[in-house]
Amino acid sequence: MSWNDRNFPRSFYRTTALCSIASALTTLGLIFLPKFYGPAASLDERILFLNNPFYQLRAWSYLLHPFLVLAAALGVALALRRRAAGLVLPGFLGFLLWAFTEAGQQTLTLTVFHRLARAWPQADASAREILRAQIANYDALWDAMFLLLLLGFLIANVLYGIACLRDHGLTRVLGAFYFSAAFLTLTGIQSELGGPTLPPLLNAWLYPLLQPAARTLIGIWLWRVNGDQPGEMSP
Repeated sequence: MSWNDRNFPRSFYRTTALCSIASALTTLGLIFLPKFYGPAASLDERILFLNNPFYQLRAWSYLLHPFLVLAAALGVALALRRRAAGLVLPGFLGFLLWAFTEAGQQTLTLTVFHRLARAWPQADASAREILRAQIANYDALWDAMFLLLLLGFLIANVLYGIACLRDHGLTRVLGAFYFSAAFLTLTGIQSELGGPTLPPLLNAWLYPLLQPAARTLIGIWLWRVNGDQPGEMSP
């Protein structure tokens, strides 16, 4: 039985709606929790973050976040599959690439970086030079994975945005939010490649304004899906 023929109940869509609402909360955490420990001026300060509870909360939120967003993306894809399968199926693959790359990136932090950081305080000068080089390699790999996840996220949001803008009402509004996420992601890619970016102050305002609101709206939209029945969409 194909996904087009399979029926998904209202409870499924409501579960994915709750995941989207939860992802709005983790998004806020990822944005605002660093304000409680600030940017690191040196590697020593960066390593001290491991003892900060706000850092630890953000680190584990960072790991949970992509799976919550992926669940919501699955709900949207299944709700729209009969009207825009050619867009939401490859779009969901983009979200899949983003989610597992971001989760892999964070498991790398929780294992490799944290292991190196815990070895730092007891290390002598020569050992610290080795650790510094290993942390630099970790940073380079993290940056490469960050670019990859941005590419997946850009493709996913553009395709979901097109699928939603072809509809009407709340679904069309949702499409505008997907395109806003694509725009922010594009500026991130440009930054990673050394291209032009948004002014820092504008970027600092746009992300917390748009992303949590978008995830909340996705949750509301999914909550209103009636299940795979005739007249299945309320929005």
